[in-house]
Amino acid sequence: MSSLATTSNASITYLRRGLETTCRLAAIIGGLIVAALSLMTVASIAGRWASSLPLIGDTAALGWVGPVTGDYELVEMGTAIAVFLFLPYCHLRGGHVTVDILVMRAPRAVQCFLAFVAEVLFLVVSGVMTWRLYHGLLDKQRYMETSMLLGIPLWWGYVGGIVGFALLTLVCLYRTFNTVSRDTQHHTPTPGDA
Repeated sequence: MSSLATTSNASITYLRRGLETTCRLAAIIGGLIVAALSLMTVASIAGRWASSLPLIGDTAALGWVGPVTGDYELVEMGTAIAVFLFLPYCHLRGGHVTVDILVMRAPRAVQCFLAFVAEVLFLVVSGVMTWRLYHGLLDKQRYMETSMLLGIPLWWGYVGGIVGFALLTLVCLYRTFNTVSRDTQHHTPTPGDA
C-alpha cells in the first residue's frame, strides 16, 4: 500500500512540476508581450510628439517620423493575450484574491469543502471559456475578420486566449484533485473541527 502511495505522490510531483514549468513559460511569454507593447507605446508617443515639432513635421525626408500605425490595435490584442497567459500561473500559485472573512473561523472541514466547491466552479468556468473561445476563433476565421488599420486576422488573438484558458483548465483540474487528496490524506483533526 505504501509503494502505491509513493508512486502516486511521485506522479503528482511530476505533474505539478510539468504544470509549473508550462505555466511559468506562459507567464514569461505574456511578460515579454507586455514589455514589447510598452516599448512600442513609448515609440509611438515619441513619434507623435516628434512629428508635431515644426522642424520635423515640415521636412519631407522625415515624413516617416510619427506614431506607430495601428498601435491601439496591437495594444488591445497583445494585452488580451498576455492576460490570458498570466492566469494559469497565478491560479497555480494561489495568487487570486479571495474574500474569506466569513469562513476564517469556520471549522476546517467547512473551509476544505468551500475550497473544493470554489475549485470545481473555477474548473467549470475555465472549461466553458476555453470552449467558447474556440468557437469564437472559428467564427472569426469563417468571416475573415481583420483589424481596421493593420489587417491583422482577429482570430490570432483567440489563439492566445485558448492556450491560456486550456492551461488554466488543466491547472483547475489539478488543484481540484489536489484539494480532495490533501483533505482525505493529510487531514488531522484540530480543536475547532466538528
